[in-house]
Amino acid sequence: MSDTPAARILLLFSSLGPMVAKSPPPIVYIALGLLLLWGGHRAWRAGYLRWPPGISLPGLGSRAQDLLLTSGERTLFADSSPAAVAAAELIRQGNFRAAIPLLEMGLQNNRNDPEARIFLNNARAQQQGNPLSLAVVVPISSNPNRAKETLRGVAQAQEELFQQGGLGGRLLRVVIADDGDNPERAAAVAKALVGQPEILGVIGHNASDATLAAAEIYQSAGLAMISSTSTSTRISLLGNAIFRTVPSDQIAGTQLARYVLNKLRLQRVAIFYNPNSAYSTSLRDAFASTLTSEGGIVLATFDLTAADFNPQASLQSALEQGSQAAFLAPTASVAEQALAVARQNALLGQPLALVGGDVLFSLTTLKEGGAAVEGMVVAVPWHPDLLRSRGFAQKAAQMWGGQVSWRTALAYDATRVLLQAIRQGSPSRSGILTALGDSNFRLPDGASGEVRFLPSGDRDAPNVLVRIERGNRSGTGYDFVPLP
Repeated sequence: MSDTPAARILLLFSSLGPMVAKSPPPIVYIALGLLLLWGGHRAWRAGYLRWPPGISLPGLGSRAQDLLLTSGERTLFADSSPAAVAAAELIRQGNFRAAIPLLEMGLQNNRNDPEARIFLNNARAQQQGNPLSLAVVVPISSNPNRAKETLRGVAQAQEELFQQGGLGGRLLRVVIADDGDNPERAAAVAKALVGQPEILGVIGHNASDATLAAAEIYQSAGLAMISSTSTSTRISLLGNAIFRTVPSDQIAGTQLARYVLNKLRLQRVAIFYNPNSAYSTSLRDAFASTLTSEGGIVLATFDLTAADFNPQASLQSALEQGSQAAFLAPTASVAEQALAVARQNALLGQPLALVGGDVLFSLTTLKEGGAAVEGMVVAVPWHPDLLRSRGFAQKAAQMWGGQVSWRTALAYDATRVLLQAIRQGSPSRSGILTALGDSNFRLPDGASGEVRFLPSGDRDAPNVLVRIERGNRSGTGYDFVPLP
């Protein structure tokens, strides 16, 4: 049999045997229908088809056809697995009994698929009935890899709850939403989610700009939102329904500025950032305010998004003004420009010490930067080598087949925080907010250690400073190593 998506679907069905055959309609019709579904799915992804009008996803209403939302009734990734695509049609028909073994088999072939795992646990929860419902908002259409990192954390917490028998016997259903990191779409998604009373809390959004656009809607509706990735300092002012498991930019900027001043004993710094991003701007401001108030000086600031940005000329200008260090605070869209600055710095013999924001904590930085970024120090929210992180890191590696990112760890924490709030309060929006607002609220055993919140809703925890050093763990020849 050829290794096509259609062939893989048929192989999955043949391996399931009587488990699916017992579920109407007959297996031959299911298989043929799902082959047609796969072709339609591919055409829809290519832009040839739109989702059929009039479809109302359970609990989401007819507006879902205009937004990318799903609890298993359709897939959202361009590379969604054949098992997820096939199961989505069964779930849409309410045939959870047939979808469950199909998804289980698919995960045996690809355990690193968070969408399929969430669909599986959603099917289990809906088959059992009376599920608890949470939503997670991720940037599938703009950054599918980062979206999957967050979904793995949510899926792992969901799977653990299933293994424990649920919360009061109730399993967790997760609605996945795609906002593409776009503020306008983020606001539209937020409006759709607050309009569904069964959704008790939201994990997300990803980018700070998207979170800022959506937060007012959640706040007005009294629906708790916990971002695991948005770090802008502006989020601290958004209200008592807005929380995050990731430390704010104020903490990261302060730690990096003090590292430059106290460890490197340097005072004169150039900053490279994206002025169009709430994240990058707040990180720059936090770094600069701490640096200048404690004896340093910002000599030059460069816009990584400028049409005429030139890494060589910018670096030369920074050096001519007397800079001793460079603070790189790019967004994902201009990370390459920041790495270009690092490469130019290396060509000149690395006259500037480099420090950076968490966007640079990626395999791409190690691959593309190589020797040029050796020695750079980055502030990150989580690292698997820390003692408080090792337990989760090991469990995650077993589930997903490899090391996970900080986004996975902090999304896991955000999901478990909401479940803990339900456990301590009640399965209602108001009950969750009451629990989270209690000054004694804490999750003692999160992926990143104890999770507790400041009155602002900010995570009460420091970042981790890591340095890029030669090593073999990542497969690139370089690794991120926590500073002692």
